Amino acid sequence: MPGLDWLTARPVAHRGLHDAAKGVVENTPQAFAAAVAGNYAIECDLQLAADGEAMVFHDDQLDRLTTAQGALLSRKSDELKTIAFKNTADRMMTLSELCDLVAGRVTLVIELKSHRDGDTRLVARMAEILQGYAGPVAAMSFDPVLVSALRASAPGL
Repeated sequence: MPGLDWLTARPVAHRGLHDAAKGVVENTPQAFAAAVAGNYAIECDLQLAADGEAMVFHDDQLDRLTTAQGALLSRKSDELKTIAFKNTADRMMTLSELCDLVAGRVTLVIELKSHRDGDTRLVARMAEILQGYAGPVAAMSFDPVLVSALRASAPGL
């Protein structure tokens, strides 16, 4: 497809370049740093925290990957950033922190996670953060409501 060479120019590390056997958990600073070092584009997942912050994390629940339990959406970003991932010193990141870490060196492919409840605050927060980001980025969601909101608030993504 013309015009998308930047998006398909290199392999994409799904949730970063992670390897649980080596203590590198998905969607963590270590996984993203490894992807950048290997010159991979990065796919990551974005969830909404209770205070409206965009957090980089895949699951609705914290249990599978972290030392905490319960719904991510029920906690504020400051608390989420203190919770350890299992078997690692990594902590959850905000989208702003991920942008600072990547610094435009590789493409970001952001998947907006949804609870299918019509809440579009995550799209608005992501668009706000990415206004100041100079690197190559694309966004997507499996929720058509979020895709529609994305098209309206950030048509360039």
